[in-house]
Amino acid sequence: MNSRQYQQIRVLVIFFVGVIIAVSLFQDSFLLSTAGIITGLLFLLLVRSKTRINIDEREKTIREKAANLTYAIFAPTMGIAAFLLLLPSKGGLSVFSKGEWLYIESLGMILAYLTLFLIALYAISYHFLNRKYGGGGNEQ
Repeated sequence: MNSRQYQQIRVLVIFFVGVIIAVSLFQDSFLLSTAGIITGLLFLLLVRSKTRINIDEREKTIREKAANLTYAIFAPTMGIAAFLLLLPSKGGLSVFSKGEWLYIESLGMILAYLTLFLIALYAISYHFLNRKYGGGGNEQ
């Protein structure tokens, strides 16, 4: 099976999972939607294991650069957004101190924790991959 056939099967599975979710939401059966999603994911994993997808060095380089650029943009953006959402609650502004915008502070805290998690995950994965590929710092 090549990647084109895999893409066609993937579209069909996504369509059927969408239909199952729509029917389950219409009938208020969240168990059916969960089972549909899990079944669809398992089917796609089994089909993907039979598919040969060739990736060349150019594709790998592009993926690495895209991941680095995404991290370099996303982490500071989330940090700045968290700071801006936490700023009004500490400043005592009249609109935010009445409790009407209490969810803004909660959203800021969530974004702050997600930013810290993202940075910690990047640091751990960088350390692991650096040691795995020979950059342990023991070269002299």
